[in-house]
Amino acid sequence: MAREGYGGGARFPYPRWVWTPFGNAWPNPRHGIMNNVVSYGIAGFVAYHVFQYSASIERRAQYPDRWIPSMLWAKEFHDPVLVAQWKERLALEGREWIEPIPSWWPFQPKASSSPSSPSSQA
Repeated sequence: MAREGYGGGARFPYPRWVWTPFGNAWPNPRHGIMNNVVSYGIAGFVAYHVFQYSASIERRAQYPDRWIPSMLWAKEFHDPVLVAQWKERLALEGREWIEPIPSWWPFQPKASSSPSSPSSQA
């Protein structure tokens, strides 16, 4: 049985310049879903650009002993000049090159198409 008089009283005035996606002091704001979409969009935008900047300045002083996820985006595992330097250094150390994109990875880069495609041969 619900009683009247509970709930903390009437809504009190609060500063309108304070913005949160949750509606300031009130739990059911107008446009609450859109506020959350905007908030997550801004957070995603910032996270994406922080990741891009971090990946662009990433440098490895030592070659990894096993495959690591950053090999997918690190420049030094995809740039032909840097790959040649790594392979030369690994040969001196007696170690093997680890492919930056393993065969089990689901998003393989597209191979360059050959001039004769199998579909054109009968």
